[in-house]
Amino acid sequence: MTPVASRRLILRGALFGAACACAAVGARVAYAADDPPKSPTGKWTCPPCGCPNDGKEFDAPGTCSAPGCGMDLVPVPKKP
Repeated sequence: MTPVASRRLILRGALFGAACACAAVGARVAYAADDPPKSPTGKWTCPPCGCPNDGKEFDAPGTCSAPGCGMDLVPVPKKP
């Protein structure tokens, strides 16, 4: 094997290792982002957007069911 071919083989291995490491980190970040936020009251609401569900409370996280909305529901804060 020539020195140039050997360097190319090492470089390919290093790039492959770096790509795998980046993919693993990206998967962990994506997994953490999939967890819905915790609600101190156990209720979620649609953020103010002008849809019919503004202010309506839901028992579980998810997305707003109003036609044309689809925003992520946000936790309802505790009232002082």
